[in-house]
Amino acid sequence: MRFIFGTFLLLLCFLVPLYAQLPEDGTKKPLVAVMVSDDHYDADKLLPPLMQQLGKENGWDVVILHGHGAADFSNIEVLDKADVLVIYVRRLALPKEQLAKVKEFVNSGRGLVGLRTACHAFESKAKILPKDSENWAEFDRDILGGNYYGHGKDELGSDIENVTTQSDSPILKDVVPDRWHSIGSLYFTDPVKDDTTIYQTASSPQQKNRPLTWTRMHGKTRIAFTALGHQKDFEVKAFQNLVRNLVHWAARR
Repeated sequence: MRFIFGTFLLLLCFLVPLYAQLPEDGTKKPLVAVMVSDDHYDADKLLPPLMQQLGKENGWDVVILHGHGAADFSNIEVLDKADVLVIYVRRLALPKEQLAKVKEFVNSGRGLVGLRTACHAFESKAKILPKDSENWAEFDRDILGGNYYGHGKDELGSDIENVTTQSDSPILKDVVPDRWHSIGSLYFTDPVKDDTTIYQTASSPQQKNRPLTWTRMHGKTRIAFTALGHQKDFEVKAFQNLVRNLVHWAARR
């Protein structure tokens, strides 16, 4: 009897923590790693609470990899277990071992979401890089599928528009209104790779209908990107819902 009771307790110790990881539908919670280090758009302050809130609402476990504007992510090992990686990093040359972790994740067949400055995340403009650090300038072209080459005037902002032919896509679920104005400058990201699916475009008096939000596949890895992510975008429900949808898609939900 003692043996049976002891075995039962051991099973409980194993199953209860496992059950706690399951959302209401019984599936395993995706682990979403958020890699943020930005000295320009306050993403270090704005992105973590948004992702924690979205995690609470949608049944994700969220872990923040916080660089605080610098190129050092002390808990980078969490990428070994993460299902989705969200990147909001701006112009940082990472330590080689940390960049190797990012590259390993990108080629792992999981899911990656890039926000705004992710298109120049690992491309420091410093003339001399820190010792044992390196750039990954090809990340935008080869992985995200874009071609960032600058941005429009800040005072012009961006006129955002959902692509009508994609209106039934889960990427645009609850992303309303279909048109709105962001005070964030227009990012010049074209041309994108031929294998991208574009869901939103942005315009300004300088340029019209530039690719803004898209998805693609890098091997078996799901890649999503949006150039949205200005400070004021975080206050817009359409942006919050878009981030939720991109993570869901990247996690195959």
